[in-house]
Amino acid sequence: MTNQLTRRAAAILGCAAALAFPTAVASADPPDPHQPDMTKGFCPGGRWGWGNLAVCDGEKYPDGSYWHQWMKTWMVGPQFYYDCVSGDEPMPGPPPPGGCGGAIPPEGAAPAN
Repeated sequence: MTNQLTRRAAAILGCAAALAFPTAVASADPPDPHQPDMTKGFCPGGRWGWGNLAVCDGEKYPDGSYWHQWMKTWMVGPQFYYDCVSGDEPMPGPPPPGGCGGAIPPEGAAPAN
């Protein structure tokens, strides 16, 4: 009888502790709207595709450049590509110097060693 009473007391004490000491809520920073993530369906600049090609774009920077993630499915499986581009065409052109928030070096800048 005392064993059963001990178990009930422990269960009640455990429930009271769970109510009195709630667990911390996990949180994360919101994703950067300029950085698309096709694997999570995060494409703030839009997404499209046809056949074995899929495209996911980030929001444009003030200079018109943006990150362009695309996936091509080959016989060996999907291959992901991530480029800084500019323009409104389906296959956009190269970005201006200093594009994508400075990720593309300005013209005349020495390459980093």
